[in-house]
Amino acid sequence: MSSPVIELDHVSKRYPNGFVALEKVCLSLFPGEIHALLGENGAGKSTLMNILYGVHEPTEGGVLMNGRQVIHRRPADAIANGIGMVHQHFKLVAPFTVAENMALAARGDRRKTFRRHHDIRAFMQRYGMDLDPAAIVGDLPLALQQRVEILKALVNDTRVLLLDEPSTILTPDETRALYDTVRHICEKGTAVAVVTHNVDEVLANADRYTILRRGKTNGTGLTESCTPEDLVEKIVGRAVATGTRLGALRHAGDEQMRITAGNLRSASGSPGLHNINLTLLAGEVIGVAGVEGNGQTELFELLAGQRPLDSGAITRSNADVTIALVPQDRHHEGLSLDLPVSHNLLYPKIMQGGYRRFGLLNHAAIAERAREMIIQSDIRTPSHASPVRSLSGGNQQKIVIARAMAESAAVIVVYQPTRGLDLAAAESVLMRLVEAADAGTTVVIISSNIEELIRVADRIVVMNGGRITGEVAGANMSIERIGTLMTSGRGIQAQAAGAEHV
Repeated sequence: MSSPVIELDHVSKRYPNGFVALEKVCLSLFPGEIHALLGENGAGKSTLMNILYGVHEPTEGGVLMNGRQVIHRRPADAIANGIGMVHQHFKLVAPFTVAENMALAARGDRRKTFRRHHDIRAFMQRYGMDLDPAAIVGDLPLALQQRVEILKALVNDTRVLLLDEPSTILTPDETRALYDTVRHICEKGTAVAVVTHNVDEVLANADRYTILRRGKTNGTGLTESCTPEDLVEKIVGRAVATGTRLGALRHAGDEQMRITAGNLRSASGSPGLHNINLTLLAGEVIGVAGVEGNGQTELFELLAGQRPLDSGAITRSNADVTIALVPQDRHHEGLSLDLPVSHNLLYPKIMQGGYRRFGLLNHAAIAERAREMIIQSDIRTPSHASPVRSLSGGNQQKIVIARAMAESAAVIVVYQPTRGLDLAAAESVLMRLVEAADAGTTVVIISSNIEELIRVADRIVVMNGGRITGEVAGANMSIERIGTLMTSGRGIQAQAAGAEHV
């Protein structure tokens, strides 16, 4: 058996405020293997990756490469030792080409390799990838932008590749293609570590796994000897019935909103919307399924009031129909990263004067309400006063959802509600959305996770090319039927006469 390329040797990480992120964690990454890192939000996965990549230094323990201790005080030290990382939130220069982004990441003489497109293509093909070196990165779909990030991470003779939540932005087909690429990279002798919450993804693709629970190792071994139930129980400390429907089918109430023959012009990289007819009823969960980039963003913006229709009409039953929003990009649209957790939870009520006294912020009232919401939504944070930037992506998502749920709106529109959440947290968020519908709220969930939609939705509309190509409900909500509508154009002709009901 080969020796590990890199090891964490009883590594601990403690912060000045006393928070323990990691405690005596050991990890070994072997050449040619995919090693999955699993755990709840706040379990320490991101801290572990950041120690490997030189963003943080361990408080105790050390990092070994080929049996010798190394000290990474910054990412440049890790890169020099052959470690590359693809972050969950891309770090690309959008106006630059693929070739220019790769050249920016290359060190020293390696940049010469990325001057000619012929050499760049040869490098890509070594890892089973084929992109146009002259393509502008900002014009590429997210799945291809991720490929550029992977190529950037490989340009410096990388021996260890770290992937942080790589599949959260991808469709099932794109996820399979991603792991085909990762396996190709492993075949070149690279060790790959993947942070993910998807147990099925791990069992289908990873060779080994390590589970972190509250900063400690809670299991490690070969995936071939595991079942989904084994991994889930080690991750959350109890069994979670992830395949069962959440809540009973509901009886929809009165109409809240209606889109009639709605059209939005196509824009650069956007399909627009074409003849959209959609009615939102009180007390129902409406799922919106589709491959990313087929009009879901435009539908969200339309329901949010961010874009007016070019033609058609959108009407509300009365002026009291309010809408709460959970955008898909929590960093740029959902949060103020440098403000504390409490202010993010209670915005915009703070700005509207709901927590002011004699013209000043009532910090005691803000803190008290924030603590209640933190407990209710299981947000893992050292304090309500901690800056949101310091939290894991999953806990940041919990803040956005908790704020929307607290608005008591008639309609909640949620875009990718469980992206970046662990199993238990995702289950909790979905259950809260179901409970909101049970209480009479209209819940619209836009998601690329078909299984998730089937578990919670009363009906699912499917989008393709900016059109609603079909609608399924009840026993007809199957992955196969929805997948066909996501990729087939046959339902487009039926759209002129209204959504296809099956």
